[in-house]
Amino acid sequence: MVCFIYLTPKVCVKLSIAVSTMERNMRTASGIPISVTRKQMKSIRLRIRATDATVHLSAPHHVSDHVLYQFVQEREDWILKQKQRAKALPRTHPIDNSTRARNALLARVHALAPRWEQKLGVKASAFGVRLMKTRWGSCNLRTKKIWLSMMLASKSDTLLEYVLVHELVHLLEPGHNKRFYRLMEDAIPHWRKLHKELHGE
Repeated sequence: MVCFIYLTPKVCVKLSIAVSTMERNMRTASGIPISVTRKQMKSIRLRIRATDATVHLSAPHHVSDHVLYQFVQEREDWILKQKQRAKALPRTHPIDNSTRARNALLARVHALAPRWEQKLGVKASAFGVRLMKTRWGSCNLRTKKIWLSMMLASKSDTLLEYVLVHELVHLLEPGHNKRFYRLMEDAIPHWRKLHKELHGE
């Protein structure tokens, strides 16, 4: 089993590890440096650190360097994409996570939500805002509660609306599949342009 740490709203189960570790470095074919740490663990884990976009690979002691090299080469496109997303996250100024800032963002969400709930034919149980540095929003399918990142406080209503609609559409389609993208096209035909703008592409 391979476990990824995504910068998009996906879940990754963290494995317990032993204290004994061994660190070294490697590079992808295009020269991306990767910090490799060998631990007592069951599977390979690849993650992109959101704070500095560095790449980190953890692997069991018994996995050979050749296998690890093949592993990262097969995922180089994914690594590049996630590094770009990490670099696009706002870092110039500290994120204001005060009660006042949270209330202000939540008020903007509540102003936008009713129109889209009616248009999509869905109803979220609640909306919340919190400090999330690796994702713009999330949708709890069991409780139907939608969370939005405080990073959106510095974004325009248009981009906030895009993220809100993205999460509301997940109440209709949990996965990122053809049906999900078709629903997004119906709701916001230019959503791909907004997606690129949000991620600094």
